[in-house]
Amino acid sequence: MAGNIANFFIDSPLTPLLFAAALFIGLIGLVYTPRQEDPQISVPMIDIFIQYSGASAEDVADLAIAPLEGMMKEIPGVKHIYSASQHDQGIVTVRFKVNEELGPSIVKVHDKLQSNMDKIPPGVSMPLVRPKGIDDVPVVTLTLWSEGVYDSELRVLAHKVLQRLKEVPDTGQGFVVGGREQQVRIEVLPERLIGFGISLDQVANAIRSSNSE
Repeated sequence: MAGNIANFFIDSPLTPLLFAAALFIGLIGLVYTPRQEDPQISVPMIDIFIQYSGASAEDVADLAIAPLEGMMKEIPGVKHIYSASQHDQGIVTVRFKVNEELGPSIVKVHDKLQSNMDKIPPGVSMPLVRPKGIDDVPVVTLTLWSEGVYDSELRVLAHKVLQRLKEVPDTGQGFVVGGREQQVRIEVLPERLIGFGISLDQVANAIRSSNSE
């Protein structure tokens, strides 16, 4: 059967015409198909930041992040939800489906938050909504490594490198991951505090507030 069909087209005078017609249609498609050197693909992503002063990472995840994730799952067009929790704060990242518009997606998130504020426990700050797009994905990653330098020192060096990179024209956002942050140890003299009329609780609250900032 297949051989008979092949023989028909080999011997048929219509074969060159069919070939020419297919080539002509292909050229028309090539000419009229829209093309872009750098096509803009819309994949809206929105970060939601919250502060929960004095709460552990587990409490942030259970009491603050979990309700936010539940709200975001109800929004039409949402594809994935990611979250991370740490002491005093957390983040929920909402990723919408491809070709969803960024503007309407931001409005959906704000509307959902405003209509469900009663589900957020007391002590949690007003959620901060920050949109980001596909262009915010890192395209260059630099790794600093050393056998003789502490990770905290590498982190300080990384921030200096980042500051220099931000001076390069047309660069976008940058951030540092890893390494221990610098810490300040505070030694309290109770007798001096009494002289100034300051309690240990006031000192602890001031430190906690500054640490959140």
